[in-house]
Amino acid sequence: MVRHYVSRDEMMLEKIFQDLRGGKSLFSACEKVNISTKDFYAIIEKKSVFREKFLCSLSDYADRCVDDIRDIVGQLKAGEIDNSTAKLLIETMKWMVNKVQSDIGEVGKGEEIGDEDGIKEIVVKFI
Repeated sequence: MVRHYVSRDEMMLEKIFQDLRGGKSLFSACEKVNISTKDFYAIIEKKSVFREKFLCSLSDYADRCVDDIRDIVGQLKAGEIDNSTAKLLIETMKWMVNKVQSDIGEVGKGEEIGDEDGIKEIVVKFI
């Protein structure tokens, strides 16, 4: 049986990735494990697998935002929330997805990240 040694960095990064998937900012996730964002970026630059996990964490969060938008639309259709509340919530989620997409673009520079890999625009019309 081959044992895989999990380094302190790997354990710390997994906690950060989990927090990112849950919606925490990178700053908050790093602060929670007592590391600076500068050191975080230095660590993920050393190993592409860490960088890929970071990008996947951000993508997972963006997907979660899309699910939240779908839930908001469902609440609107069911009459549980009004148009202005739905619009505010959806615009906020769209902003968060755009922020994550820009972070993915920054970290993924030099790698191929096509248009189909992320949300480019969500259009919601209120009648």
